[in-house]
Amino acid sequence: MWQTLKERVGQWGGVLAIAPSVAAGVIAGSAAGLFQLLEWATIDQFFRLRPQEPIEKRIVIVTINESDIANLQHWPMTDAVMAKLLKKIKDQEPLAVGLDIYRDLQVEPGHQELIEVFESMPNLVGVEKVGGEPIPPPPTLKKGSQVGASDMLLDGDGKIRRGLILIGNQEGQYIEGLGAKVALMYLNQKGLALQTVDEGKKIYSLGKALFVPLTGNEGDHVSKDTGGYQVLLNYRGKIDNFLHISMTDVMEDRIPPNFTGEILEKPLRDRIVLIGASAESLKDLFRTPYSSTLFSTTKLTPGVVVHANLASQILSAALEGRAQLRAWNRPMGWLWILIWSFIGATGTWTLLRKRVLKNKIFFGEMACGILVPACFLMGGSYLAFLGGWILPVFSPMLAMVSSAILVSDRYNKWQIHKANEELEKANDRLEEYSKTLEVKVAERTQELEKALNDLKATQSQLIHTEKMSSLGQMVAGLAHEINNPISFIYGNLTPAADYIYDLLELIELYQEAYPEPDPEIEALIEQIELDFLRDDLQKILASMKSGATRIRNIVLSLRNFSRLDESDMKPVNIHDGIESTLLILQPRLAGKKIKTIKEYGQLPEVTCYASQLNQVFMNILNNAIDAFPDNGNWQPTDLSKSGITPELGGEEWKHKNGHKNGDSILENSIHDRPCHSPCILIYTEVLPEDWVMIRISDNGCGMSQKVRAKIFDPFFTTKPVGSGTGLGLSTSYSIVVERHKGQIECISTIGQGTEFIINIPVKQVSLQVSN
Repeated sequence: MWQTLKERVGQWGGVLAIAPSVAAGVIAGSAAGLFQLLEWATIDQFFRLRPQEPIEKRIVIVTINESDIANLQHWPMTDAVMAKLLKKIKDQEPLAVGLDIYRDLQVEPGHQELIEVFESMPNLVGVEKVGGEPIPPPPTLKKGSQVGASDMLLDGDGKIRRGLILIGNQEGQYIEGLGAKVALMYLNQKGLALQTVDEGKKIYSLGKALFVPLTGNEGDHVSKDTGGYQVLLNYRGKIDNFLHISMTDVMEDRIPPNFTGEILEKPLRDRIVLIGASAESLKDLFRTPYSSTLFSTTKLTPGVVVHANLASQILSAALEGRAQLRAWNRPMGWLWILIWSFIGATGTWTLLRKRVLKNKIFFGEMACGILVPACFLMGGSYLAFLGGWILPVFSPMLAMVSSAILVSDRYNKWQIHKANEELEKANDRLEEYSKTLEVKVAERTQELEKALNDLKATQSQLIHTEKMSSLGQMVAGLAHEINNPISFIYGNLTPAADYIYDLLELIELYQEAYPEPDPEIEALIEQIELDFLRDDLQKILASMKSGATRIRNIVLSLRNFSRLDESDMKPVNIHDGIESTLLILQPRLAGKKIKTIKEYGQLPEVTCYASQLNQVFMNILNNAIDAFPDNGNWQPTDLSKSGITPELGGEEWKHKNGHKNGDSILENSIHDRPCHSPCILIYTEVLPEDWVMIRISDNGCGMSQKVRAKIFDPFFTTKPVGSGTGLGLSTSYSIVVERHKGQIECISTIGQGTEFIINIPVKQVSLQVSN
């Protein structure tokens, strides 16, 4: 019994050690905020994936767009124009009106008329900016307590995911956010008022809704800045999810009778009306979960739409019981990480020991141990999101995958240890038996020992081969997982740089307009070293972009090197693949001012693995671009002194590629063109016996014969450490020669340029049959 217990502990001891250790490491990273951007990106994706919400008909947004500003011919609008707009809206008899436009100063003419309108509209709410540089509200509305805060709560990535219910101003008073203020006015008219549930924890009920404020202890999903009374925004959507109309249409009485979906004499009656800017020139635009995806950036969201979303959230929760978003506290998040770490470890260990996929390779069990729980984690988190709960996703996923990988490695070592023990026992038995045998038996024993040693070597080789195969497939899977957040980070670098440059430009304009700033401002400029900050910001952004680009290139190389057999073979137009590759590389070509010369022949459609040939073009063209200096100091060379001659290709190569005796291998290459700038030539033609040739030449730095002899070797690179993996041309060679039964040759001389010649058959009949 003791022996059995000891064996069980030995078998499961790794799981009991690995799962908590991995969870502790991930929890530490989570507490340090390392995964916050990725958790935010996951929740943003959930917002974009969830079913479309119905249009909110209780709220109408009156937008001020560029056309409205052009019609006014003046901005800010005069008090007379604002008074007229408010009168038009007042005549529609709305329940509440939110004016998301600062009006702390008089804009004549019409100021007295505007004051009279303010006094005649008790359901009107103006705005005040509390944080940063405060902007006071209109005095008339302040006297009547008809003021809401316009402040927005930005997370670390510049997006708005929290809504402001209450905030304290400089006078020590609490005022509601604009969206909350108009929503409460609406609900008061419906007979609903706030009820205190827990005064200490500031929990209140309103109709069917229960409001619980953020405390800052919600983990990676909430910033630590939780001043005032904040809640997570459960967005209804963008502006198209609300009834909206332009200011000009309201001013000119062009509100359609069926504006709300039914014919009404006064379409805005008994609704909330929010007035705000949507024009880009007014700079009242913000980033929200809808502002960008993993692969693209969409339009920003006007501030008035954010206020409308908060108001809609409060109305829907109070009247219809619509779920509000809440996040787990940190201890619950840590427990969640620990649970998924154990799931990844125990699941993988169990599958490996039971050998569920008996006819599959070792990686199959590990893949099941990762992919199946990952699907449950993502699906469960998405369903919880639809139900109003935000759960950690990336950190438990990382813990689960890491535990599965480490447990798999431990299982390998355990298997090897068991095999060695069995072999040692067999050796002991053979040695004991050999002592009782005569010379003839001893000779036989020696043969058995030799066979046994061979078996050990074969077993070790098989285990090593299996591990390398598993590692290659695992790298491809992990590369895919890493690519998504890296693409998100990379996609946001350019907008971030644009915003920083805009801010720096704004600072320069302020310095030109106010050359002698206040002493306090001048002291702050010296304190933060503004001139150094300007230069250093550009360097930091360049460094971040370079690093993200480096990671993306490494991930792409690893994916193509480890997964070469995913695409189907089909007839394609080779030129389309070349053009798409050039399109992808256009920024690099333009950056070095490289001219591309394309001379395409009339090629038939070629049966091939299209994505893999595209990778070959990508690798060769990338190397051609790298052959030119980054500083632009390229100098044309005397091509008559070029060391590239037909003999470099060899008579056998010329024969295979259809060249007649005496023809130059580099005929129709870049060296036949008068190029006085960096150039890349792509030349295609049809060869005899249904073959096609693709030739890619450049007039870059070229390479020595010693380097040229090794360029197709795996992991061989001439680039500095950290700048290349050495897999590109090795992968290209495998694709052309092994996958397509073709030929690839490199011809190059230092200082004269390089040419790659690729020959592949038009049809792959024999290859398709064997596959």
